[in-house]
Amino acid sequence: MAFTRDQAWNLLQNARQGGRLPHAILLTGTPAAGTHALALALAKELNGAVADAPENLRHPMCRVLRPGSKIRTITIDTVRSVEPFLTLKAAEGDTKLVILLEADRLMDEAANAFLKTLEEPPPQTLIVLITELPNRLLPTILSRCVRLDLRTKDTSLHLTPAQKCFLPYVKAALPKVGEDVAALALRADFQNLLSKRKDAISERITADLKAEAKAISEGTDVRDWEARQKDATVAMIETEYLSERSQMIELLSLCLGQALLVASHAPDVRVLVPEIEELAHKCSVHSLLRRMQSVDLLRSDLNFNINEALALDSRLLDIIGNNSL
Repeated sequence: MAFTRDQAWNLLQNARQGGRLPHAILLTGTPAAGTHALALALAKELNGAVADAPENLRHPMCRVLRPGSKIRTITIDTVRSVEPFLTLKAAEGDTKLVILLEADRLMDEAANAFLKTLEEPPPQTLIVLITELPNRLLPTILSRCVRLDLRTKDTSLHLTPAQKCFLPYVKAALPKVGEDVAALALRADFQNLLSKRKDAISERITADLKAEAKAISEGTDVRDWEARQKDATVAMIETEYLSERSQMIELLSLCLGQALLVASHAPDVRVLVPEIEELAHKCSVHSLLRRMQSVDLLRSDLNFNINEALALDSRLLDIIGNNSL
């Protein structure tokens, strides 16, 4: 789910006070949503560094990387330029902070080099990646960051048709979070719903194809036209199915994210369903954070084309069952 800047800051403060501040954070959204301001707030909180923009941040314990050259890319030389800084030992109480602006502009070679830093971060280090286009980052980078999506302001929630279909099953699972049997039940409901939605998508797109074939039938060999459209039709069905599956997973993230905000005593949280507030009183902030991270891992598994059933079997136990406690 997307957070306001104040909500995201509250979560980060809570994590830091509990000694659970991650070593890598991905902030997604526009500067207007507060990505730059949040990074600067971290610089001030961690090291007392003050600046009006990341480009103007000057502090011995802070570094800012940004795209360069005419084609505006982040090269491997740019990434390597910060490596000596990361090997330094920070003074007690300080944190080596690296802010990477427009992280989606990492070249492949640079992204792979940067991945090594994320995999084995030096002590007393925080890396903040900022981008408006997170889908352009390598899945391996996404999976190693705690992601915070920022929005400009609170807006009413508008669920997609797929999310509305999935919501009753999520509502039924939320009061039973912490029970493996609830995870198994949600997995069965989820897979059944996914199958039904895919059949519905296939029927609708196929019907649209037949209607289009009928409309152009005069003077055209419709059978030949339909044969040529077959691959495109299969791709359209798969694309729409994957989009709906992603929307349903996002609904899980939304519910857990709202519970996390309530548990963190964030103000003005309008929960989607009452069960979310009940979950917030039942689970700790740490548990909810781990469950949200498991949602991110589920997304990552599916992006890597891991078998859908296997991914759901494993990750839903962590998201809903007792493995995250």
